[in-house]
Amino acid sequence: MANHGLIVGLDVGTNTVKALAADVRDQQANIIAVGRAVSHGVKKGVVVDIDATANDVRQAIEQVNEQSSVSVTDVVVIIPAKEIQITQVSGVVNVKDSQHIAYQDVQAVVRESLKSQLSPDRDVIDLVPIEFRVDDFTGIQDPRDMVGMRLEMRAFAYTTPKNVLVNLRLAVQKAGLNIRGFVLSSLAMGVTILSDAEQEFGSLLLDFGAGQTTATVIQDHKIKCIATFPAGGDHITRDISSVLSIGGYDADMLKLDAGNALVEQVQVDHGLLIQRVGALESEQISEVHLAEIIEARVSQILTRLGEQLEQTGTQALPGGIITVGGTAALRGMTDAVKQAYGLNVRPFMPADIGLHYPGVAGVWAAVHYAAKQTAIQLVVKEALYELQLRRLASSMPVEHPGRSKPKQPGPPQVDVESRIESESSQEGTSTISRLWKQFFGD
Repeated sequence: MANHGLIVGLDVGTNTVKALAADVRDQQANIIAVGRAVSHGVKKGVVVDIDATANDVRQAIEQVNEQSSVSVTDVVVIIPAKEIQITQVSGVVNVKDSQHIAYQDVQAVVRESLKSQLSPDRDVIDLVPIEFRVDDFTGIQDPRDMVGMRLEMRAFAYTTPKNVLVNLRLAVQKAGLNIRGFVLSSLAMGVTILSDAEQEFGSLLLDFGAGQTTATVIQDHKIKCIATFPAGGDHITRDISSVLSIGGYDADMLKLDAGNALVEQVQVDHGLLIQRVGALESEQISEVHLAEIIEARVSQILTRLGEQLEQTGTQALPGGIITVGGTAALRGMTDAVKQAYGLNVRPFMPADIGLHYPGVAGVWAAVHYAAKQTAIQLVVKEALYELQLRRLASSMPVEHPGRSKPKQPGPPQVDVESRIESESSQEGTSTISRLWKQFFGD
């Protein structure tokens, strides 16, 4: 795992598979390519058909390959917040061979922290250090090259059931890709989307997905709790289809074109034409009726999540609510959330050209989260995923001082700026903007 050169994020969702490639330099991510495919093998965020999912992933990555002119081999995979457990772990090791702490010592303490402290039916998605301790010194964020005899680490381990990862891993590998790491969606979005003050004082991140809706409370720069409800945008579509007796595609288009999450925001005299299944002629319904169907499901989702949040005592948060996810773009959704929770609501969409859509927030966050990793965070992840050490953005001694250290070649740098400028001048528009409009519309 590395946070420079080409980083590709992959989000295998219930409705779509999204891939986003960025050229990363100095912890800054410059988006260079996007890919999207309709998802056929995922239900409620879990892979249920490995072959179908592998084909969908392959299609999305092929689009990235065409746009970036680089063959993608490694991806960072985003994991939905489904049955997530947060466990505090710790480990301690004696510094080997020398008093100076090196890369191998950090690797050893990471492995030690995971021994016999986690349930065997769960896999670790991410491991975030709280602090390192060197002998009697505490509160250390980066122990590299420090002098000491004893190294200790305390960290938060984010785990998920093994069956959530097994099929996803197989599908990505069957698509011909190497997994360079997993990223929990709530963790990545919390770090990259929320401001420093919002993370410090407390905020609620509300992710409206297709198969589930997730509420994440972040305070003191930590995830305090994660609440999920197994309903999202797909359920709204199915409600419309069932109540109005229209096909699923027509129901989805009706939701996107004329739907509203609040009845009070639509006009009574507005009519909509629908074609019921088996009917010979079109029929007119009121826009109010459509809004009633949508509001009922949105109200259920927000109420059930609210009940879970009330149990934690963390619903009143100074940072308010930040909404993401494709369903967050539904008309009236911001006001519906504000009415349900009585907090200020800020919708988030990436500011990158052509990515102004809340549904891409997850994969956007994964790329930026990977780009922001510090040297010590990278070393922890190298050990967690048992990956070969790559050149880091800032130096981390691989051997103890005084020993020869061969230079590690880094991945090829992508000359992004000149290529995009050339393409833009030839086509008269941003490549990324043009492609994203092709996927999601204006």
